[in-house]
Amino acid sequence: MHFGYHIAVLPNFLLGIFPFLSLGQHSIRQGRQFYKLADSYLVGNTTSTRHVKDYFDCSFLCLEHEPFACLSFNMARNSDNGYHTCELSSSERSLEPQRIEERLGYDFYGTTTEYLFRISPCSSNPCINGGTCTQGKRSGEFSCQCLPEVTVLPFTDNNCNIDTKKMVRYKSVEGVFHTKTGRYKLNYENAKRLCALQGAQLATYSQLHKAWKAGAEACEFGWLIDVTARFPMQTKRVPCGNRVGIIGSSLPKSKSHTYNAWCFK
Repeated sequence: MHFGYHIAVLPNFLLGIFPFLSLGQHSIRQGRQFYKLADSYLVGNTTSTRHVKDYFDCSFLCLEHEPFACLSFNMARNSDNGYHTCELSSSERSLEPQRIEERLGYDFYGTTTEYLFRISPCSSNPCINGGTCTQGKRSGEFSCQCLPEVTVLPFTDNNCNIDTKKMVRYKSVEGVFHTKTGRYKLNYENAKRLCALQGAQLATYSQLHKAWKAGAEACEFGWLIDVTARFPMQTKRVPCGNRVGIIGSSLPKSKSHTYNAWCFK
């Protein structure tokens, strides 16, 4: 697969020559451009198939649609009686990379990343920390559905940002890591949410035990998924149970109690 180059839809000096292309002009003023991938084809999401004289005819057809109705197009290089097959698509390679394939005789033209982010902010993942992005009714509009908030670590804006300086995460061992927002400030639900913010979930006892066998040690209680609070020790220390192993009771705690968290990812 060969990566090509950027192609402007219409040079500015041609605007006066084609005054009838009002939609094209509007898109150009917003910086609408296509890039080319030779011998490439985007499978599926075809909204229209037409026969055109050249690339410019195909690109103008794309611009006649609303931006989301035509984000890219496939164009056959070989002609039939002087006409080329032009397939408009409502998708784009950067949005669905699994749909692009090598196909001799076709060229793929996609919307440049800069313009795509302008009309479809969700394509740039603006909602972080596990937030879900929903495209608005107009170009450039979006909203974020954030994960349930950690009480002691509130979101700082509508994009689900948090004050990461308040979040501490220790080295992961066998996929298990210790995390907190200060010593013993997390109830059970907040511990689950803090793990989720880091793309993880509360660890099981067996996962913590496996991490302990691999050398994990921390003299601080952390929630596990079974609603117990435990910690692993490699050495005997009086303030830390004075024994080696997994320290803590197997009896469930009240979910309102506060500890740190053991997460698994």
